[in-house]
Amino acid sequence: MPRQSSTWVAGAEGRGRGRGTRKHVVVVGAGILGVSIAYQLALGGAQVTVLDKQEPGAGCTQGAFAMIIASLPYASEEFSKLYGLAAGEWHALEAQIDEPLPTQWGGVVNWAAPGPKAEELAAQTARLERWGSKVQRLTEDDVGRLVPGAVPGAFGAGNFLSDWGAIDLHKTFEILLRRAKDLGVTFRTPLEVTGISVANSGAAVVEGGHEAIDADSVVVAAGAGSPDLTRHLGARVPLRLQSGTLAYSKPMPPTLNRVLNGPSGSIRQNPDGRIVTALDYAPGADGHDTGEAYGRALLARTVQVVPALAGIELDKVTVGHVPIPKDSQPVTGFCDPRKTIYVAVMMSGITMAPLMGRLIATEVLGQPVQLLEAYRPERFSTSKL
Repeated sequence: MPRQSSTWVAGAEGRGRGRGTRKHVVVVGAGILGVSIAYQLALGGAQVTVLDKQEPGAGCTQGAFAMIIASLPYASEEFSKLYGLAAGEWHALEAQIDEPLPTQWGGVVNWAAPGPKAEELAAQTARLERWGSKVQRLTEDDVGRLVPGAVPGAFGAGNFLSDWGAIDLHKTFEILLRRAKDLGVTFRTPLEVTGISVANSGAAVVEGGHEAIDADSVVVAAGAGSPDLTRHLGARVPLRLQSGTLAYSKPMPPTLNRVLNGPSGSIRQNPDGRIVTALDYAPGADGHDTGEAYGRALLARTVQVVPALAGIELDKVTVGHVPIPKDSQPVTGFCDPRKTIYVAVMMSGITMAPLMGRLIATEVLGQPVQLLEAYRPERFSTSKL
């Protein structure tokens, strides 16, 4: 039988509907989005229980490159601005918890070799300039200026996105998890949710682990598992999966304060000195290789770009599977007429977690958020497809 990290028994304390007690919300999914929602719900006065079939952070959160994206040049201007809001929310979260987060705000240096990719990057740069985003065109020499000692190789076009960042995801997640627990959030993991229903009273019943858990509301933030848990309620949440391999080095002396994104992949350095690199997190990518040889090959590419990393040693290799909504935009909204079951699926879950955590908690606690109206699951209804 799966181990459960804590226990909770449904009772009067867990049923707030019509009883003048705290609203009990069950969050299904203990990734960074689910934990962010749980944290904000608890701040709002709710009693919160988080369920997941794995330990907290063990899903796609574990395999994320963990870049904080502040603009999206290949989308609409409106959607790009949402990313700007989301990146800014990381600063607000740090102020809210009054504890330093292991975030890095050195920006991202992008470049491409001559050819179609360079033309595409130049067009994206022009688009961001028109929108007033924080972007700077780069020459090959500029790359060396922003990242001393870097060797970009064949250079066709480049840009610098100064308001982008990155986080040490493992340590950031630990902080957020601890703060959620400090607010009284209960985590029951591993516990697989097998069903969610709405009673005639409007209360929710969550089934899992051979028991039924009563709740006033349920937030389904279960990543790739979200469609199956909400389909019977009438919600359509079509997803596609992207996957990729991350290689982590053993700690290195401080070398990089910016994220590098070029033909050899994406490279960053955590505050603890570990180099993290990824090559195959791209639309349609299907990376599953967690072998030592592949990890060493990824790290070898970093030395080609940053010779100062010579002597780098492999620590571990991870693979992540990232669920992306069909139209590459967030899915946020209630699934049932009683507004009891809420579904939340992100593209760029790391970037969006603080902002969406706050906004989704606001809606679940009874206050609609206009900013989220464009991302309702109803847009995938049969009549609109």
